[in-house]
Amino acid sequence: MKNRLTKLMGRYFGAALNLRVRLFNVLAIGGAAVSLVMAVLSFANNASVANAVINLVVAALSVALLTYSQRTGRYQVCYMITIAVIFILVFPLLFFYSGGYHGGMPAFFVFAVMFTIFMLEGKVAAFFSIAELALYTAVFFVAYYRPETVRFFASEEELLVDILTAFVTVCVVMGVCMFLHFRIYNEQQRRLDEQNEILTQANRAKTEFLSNVSHEMRTPLTVISVNVQTVAEILDELAVKDAEAGELLKNAQDEVMRLARMVSGVLKLASMSENVDKRRMDLSALLQSGADMLRLNLAKGGSVIETDIEPGLIVFGNADLLAQVLTNLLQNAGAHMENGKARVSARGEGGFIMVEVKDTGTGIAPELLPHVFERGVSTGGTGFGLYLCRTVIETHGGKIWIESEPGRGTAVFYTLPVYEGQFGGDRK
Repeated sequence: MKNRLTKLMGRYFGAALNLRVRLFNVLAIGGAAVSLVMAVLSFANNASVANAVINLVVAALSVALLTYSQRTGRYQVCYMITIAVIFILVFPLLFFYSGGYHGGMPAFFVFAVMFTIFMLEGKVAAFFSIAELALYTAVFFVAYYRPETVRFFASEEELLVDILTAFVTVCVVMGVCMFLHFRIYNEQQRRLDEQNEILTQANRAKTEFLSNVSHEMRTPLTVISVNVQTVAEILDELAVKDAEAGELLKNAQDEVMRLARMVSGVLKLASMSENVDKRRMDLSALLQSGADMLRLNLAKGGSVIETDIEPGLIVFGNADLLAQVLTNLLQNAGAHMENGKARVSARGEGGFIMVEVKDTGTGIAPELLPHVFERGVSTGGTGFGLYLCRTVIETHGGKIWIESEPGRGTAVFYTLPVYEGQFGGDRK
């Protein structure tokens, strides 16, 4: 007996079933049982034969829909039949045969609207639930203005039985629905927590691997760079004037330095994935100090930095990562212009802060422009700078884009959400 019950529960309420399927099974089984009880009570109390017949029809239809859905899996069709036939047609009839708003049927109206919202989705759910509300409201007014259309109960006892049956049925079924809903929710949360823990461990392992590899690569790169420089110095001391050898050594040194910058980029990306400390911060001050620190860097190429930063721009973020974004953008600007001008501006726009870093450099080729934020895509650098910028800005809830024309400079724009106390202060 226990095995049969377990098998039956698994068939109709198993965890592998969709929530709507389980709710429909609750509705069908509960509806069949309650309708049979109501039909028996109608006969026992010498109530209306029509009332008993309607309840028997509902019970038969509930069993038929349950069987059909189990065999075919066409639950959506069964949902629509349930709503159209039982909720919209049968429930209003039972309302008039069961005391109108003096009986227990209004409780079933609540039950019907709730199940409609549960079983359908989006606009369809909204349409049918509104239609049911309108219909049920209308039958209330009909019962009020045309009381002769209502079959009232012959005794107080019949009325009590009807109201108690409706009350208990709706409470039990809605309680089961809520139980199933929160049980599924808790199960999903548990699985989500487990998956997040697995992802966190995998991310930590990836970060550790990247850090270890990057650190290990730095030593041989440093040795190669020193050796290349030493060979060049030896050739100079020996007064060996070989243009081809000098060019080869210069190319080798350039490639070594490029690899060193790529390793630094990998380290930055690895540290960024671990560095999640965010807090309320003054973006205006950060942008101004970042521009001031890089003035000398751009001045080596004869370029200048101008700022137009609105004061008091507050965001919730990581200061180191946001400072790195500005550093990368200004370094890119300096690398692609001489005797030019870079301009850093920032202003509030509604719930966001708009930052613009504009230069008068060489610009970016049109065919490369759509791909500059992809990892490894470069206009002469490592291919990590703009990729890192995009990652930082997007993890802070903002957007970043770029506009450029060859020979007319480049402008990089990014947005960050304004801090409005929504995080309740500093958070790590």
